Amino acid sequence: MQKHIGKAAAKLVNAPLKTARPRFNHEEAPEKFTYALAAHTAERRKDGWYVAKTMPSFANEKPKWTGPFIDIENACLSIARQLFVELADRHTRAIETHAIARTDPLYGLKPTTKLRPR
Repeated sequence: MQKHIGKAAAKLVNAPLKTARPRFNHEEAPEKFTYALAAHTAERRKDGWYVAKTMPSFANEKPKWTGPFIDIENACLSIARQLFVELADRHTRAIETHAIARTDPLYGLKPTTKLRPR
């Protein structure tokens, strides 16, 4: 039992396949390299390294890039500084919530730790 399809549908089914052009010219050097890490995105551009927090695609937000950094080590240190501030802020809130004294081993912050003002 064979099904018959209309002429318009037959044209679509029997049409030759089109090949898509590549998005990038692979013979030329790219303008930038982008690396998506778990929580951050690093990008190498012509003028240096840039770092931003990774945003989910559904967030409809643009990343806030910091940089340019002179080398990959400084870009990684920038991520480390951001993580340090976030961790210190969270731990400070926990210390204040539970009224932990500086002498308690759970206090965990150096006296020289500078926290962001709230």
